[in-house]
Amino acid sequence: MIVEERLDMILDVLFKEKKISNRYLTKKLHVSESTLRRDLDILEEAGKIRRVHGGAVLNIKTDERSFTDNEQSMLEEKKSIGRKASKLIPDKSLVFLDAGSTTNMMIDFLEAKEVRIVTNGLMHVTKLMERGIDTIIIGGRLKARTRVTTGVIAMNELCDFNFDLAFIGANGFDEEYFYTADINEALIKRKSIELSNKAYILADSSKEHEVYHAKIIGRNDVELIEEDR
Repeated sequence: MIVEERLDMILDVLFKEKKISNRYLTKKLHVSESTLRRDLDILEEAGKIRRVHGGAVLNIKTDERSFTDNEQSMLEEKKSIGRKASKLIPDKSLVFLDAGSTTNMMIDFLEAKEVRIVTNGLMHVTKLMERGIDTIIIGGRLKARTRVTTGVIAMNELCDFNFDLAFIGANGFDEEYFYTADINEALIKRKSIELSNKAYILADSSKEHEVYHAKIIGRNDVELIEEDR
């Protein structure tokens, strides 16, 4: 078994068990303790796991990158995802466009006519104005780091709509859930999915196996749009 396969298997087990022992892993992978140590070192350096006495636990992330940092990462992949997602929007539809750097890419490729966009993402405003797209901004508490509005006011305004489509960003996902770093953002994302006839999550490959405290929705409850592999 090659290194990449072993690393994936370790992560798969951790997603299910949350904590595993070195003894269990050496038997599961049929490797020596020294090989296992090297594998765990790789995963720990990548921030995927945390070593504990006699084993390892899944590293649940708490840090959150700013929109400025996210904007330039995985740029070509985000463009590909944005192009694919934009083609799903029909003419004369009401769309919730979640805040985020990947959802932001959709605007560049939007060709549908007479579309109305509802968003809580301030990073979208300039592009939408320049494209002359009918836009409604959801109010609420401004979170400057991610350029998003959240809170009670945002939730109340969101509930006035019945969306044809919703396109949602995520900070991470595994086999069970999509995640974000902020519970208030998670609530807005979840509600917009609930209020939509059809919803999609947009996430680039760097988000896979990234686990945060705030769950958005189950992995099988909404369709993921990702780059073709």
